[in-house]
Amino acid sequence: MAEITSPVCVASNGPMSKLTHALALTKLLGHFEGRIFSAYEVGSWKPDPGLFLHAAQTMGAQPSACVVVEDSLSGARAARAAGMKVLGFAGGRPDAEQELAAFCDGVFHRMSDLPSLLACPAVRA
Repeated sequence: MAEITSPVCVASNGPMSKLTHALALTKLLGHFEGRIFSAYEVGSWKPDPGLFLHAAQTMGAQPSACVVVEDSLSGARAARAAGMKVLGFAGGRPDAEQELAAFCDGVFHRMSDLPSLLACPAVRA
């Protein structure tokens, strides 16, 4: 996480209590605190782009400058509909790789690869 220098947030269809619990368990809550967006609070669920558009606006970013990391087809569709770049996280699931590839600008399997993918000029452009 420390290698990623761009502003980051979480935008999930899950309820806020589930999001904060999961982030606390993985020791990531401190990285995202104050920048966690739940569809339950926004009133817009993926694949509708509203959640991502709300997150971008709150973060002060233009949608076209955002990169979304998604592990679901509905999330990838929402990001694409919001006009954002999408990196699909397949996590070693071959079925997910094929599914995500249709909507994503790239698909990856290890979170340790994310910092270098975000630094890639093709993703930032």
